[in-house]
Amino acid sequence: MPELDDVDARILGILVEDGRRSFREVARRAGITTPTVQTRIKRMMDEGLILGVSPIFNPSKFQLGLVFQLYLRVNPAEIEEIARNLEKRLEVRGIYLTTGENNLTIRINVDSLEELQQFTETLDREFGVEQNSSQMIVRIFKDDQAVIVRPGMGVHLKCETCNGPIPTKPFILKVAGHQRFFCCPMCLAKFREKYEPKLKELELTVEAAERI
Repeated sequence: MPELDDVDARILGILVEDGRRSFREVARRAGITTPTVQTRIKRMMDEGLILGVSPIFNPSKFQLGLVFQLYLRVNPAEIEEIARNLEKRLEVRGIYLTTGENNLTIRINVDSLEELQQFTETLDREFGVEQNSSQMIVRIFKDDQAVIVRPGMGVHLKCETCNGPIPTKPFILKVAGHQRFFCCPMCLAKFREKYEPKLKELELTVEAAERI
């Protein structure tokens, strides 16, 4: 499994503190060059470690309505499909797979108890989900990122060809400036054989890159 090194961890830690910082400012704080920051951030975005940079709101400054944690009991065979469908609901702000009898916890934001009732009825009617209990969040003291970034932390990557895990350093192919990751030379070769002619027709560059 690929791992974050010290430089990756420093960059991510600086961005978590304030995602508005420029590449130059991140480089100064991390003690590295600006091109290194640009390259590392681009690679981590290609890997899916960074999904985007968005504002972190201060809950105390907003009129939030009512925030609830709902503790659900879901058929384990259906839990991923149900979670994907719940992701589409605007009022659902967090979804967590948990241990125990209540194996799915969701955080929702609604404007009234009536909306809460309507939502729980939807859970039963559309998703066949049983709600065991709920708690209203009265005040938020801290709501940080779930990931604590440390050097040496493992990174889960999947092969672009076989969709299997990449247990060690990935084999990399640059496609139109973006990195694609493979578990072995055979999968990389299969990808090139399948897609390279089409990519060249579109005048997109394809080149092998060094393993990271």
